[in-house]
Amino acid sequence: MKLPLLLLSALALLVVAKESPAPETSVKPGINENFLDPDLKVDEWLQKFEVESREVFERRKEILAACDVKPGMSVADIGAGTGLYTRMFAEAVGDKGWVYAVEINGRFLEHIQARAKQEAQANITSVLCPQDSVSLPPESIDRAFICDVYHHFEYPKSTMASLVKAMKPGAILTVVDFERIKGVSSDWIMGHVRAGKEVFRKEIEDSGLTLVEEVKIEGVKENYVLKFKKG
Repeated sequence: MKLPLLLLSALALLVVAKESPAPETSVKPGINENFLDPDLKVDEWLQKFEVESREVFERRKEILAACDVKPGMSVADIGAGTGLYTRMFAEAVGDKGWVYAVEINGRFLEHIQARAKQEAQANITSVLCPQDSVSLPPESIDRAFICDVYHHFEYPKSTMASLVKAMKPGAILTVVDFERIKGVSSDWIMGHVRAGKEVFRKEIEDSGLTLVEEVKIEGVKENYVLKFKKG
């Protein structure tokens, strides 16, 4: 017996609906409101991000060393901001390597490109991405870096899936984020950061990566450093 054409179409749509996952729900709506502002003032963020009072700026050389970046590698700086680490990675990988500065705000990327031109760093590509993807080609990077940015992932499952896809087999992800410990961490961290290290670690492991180590760096007290591997 032949089924009517309309019934066949309905069945096909039902199959597609069952195979297509539901869109991920934001884990913290509005967390990126400031960074989605099309009129974002980069100078204001430079005064917040690139100052000695900020732990990840003061200990930037030690954190860079923990990433184990070598000449010729491809590195993705996820949530590159003002490009502090992007520039450091560009120097570390050398002329034969490449760095992707991934951001949700084009103002940051304009600043990064201007600095790259000023400092003659021709091995940096700016990547403007949505909030649920890093927008990088499959198996394109040897190292990924997320510094004080993972807690800004509104859609961590989708974002991590895209990042894992972009990592080559054996690639390493280094995550730096705030320690969130009740009674120890500041009120700002407790209110701003949605979860602690163990929750974020599980989310990243659930994406398919394996924890390699937690790196202890002298002078890094407000943050933790975790390294994960693909494959």
